[in-house]
Amino acid sequence: MDLSNKDLRSEFYTKGSLKRVDFTNSNLSGISLFGADLSGAKFVGADLSNANVGQANLTEADLTQANAAGAIMSGARFGKAVITGADFSGVIIRKDVLDIVCALPSATGTNEKTGVSTRESLMCP
Repeated sequence: MDLSNKDLRSEFYTKGSLKRVDFTNSNLSGISLFGADLSGAKFVGADLSNANVGQANLTEADLTQANAAGAIMSGARFGKAVITGADFSGVIIRKDVLDIVCALPSATGTNEKTGVSTRESLMCP
């Protein structure tokens, strides 16, 4: 499904099945994706700021250049996710999940819009 380049701030995707959905450059700021299956979804350049992504499955999701500042990601699963250049400033995330995210090979780069380093925004060691 292609939901790229859309303003989705009024949508509600709690516990939804959104496998492989393309959210490239979409505005998802402040929405609830709590518990959603987002495996393989594409969030390239998307605005996820202040979104609730807690307990969501982000396995193999592509968050390249996404802005997730202030998002709730506690308990989210990030197996094999791509987070190059993503901004996670002020994100709420459990320590065990943070350790997994910081260990991702793609935990590199700087967000082109915010100028924030991915590793610094996560406060990775």
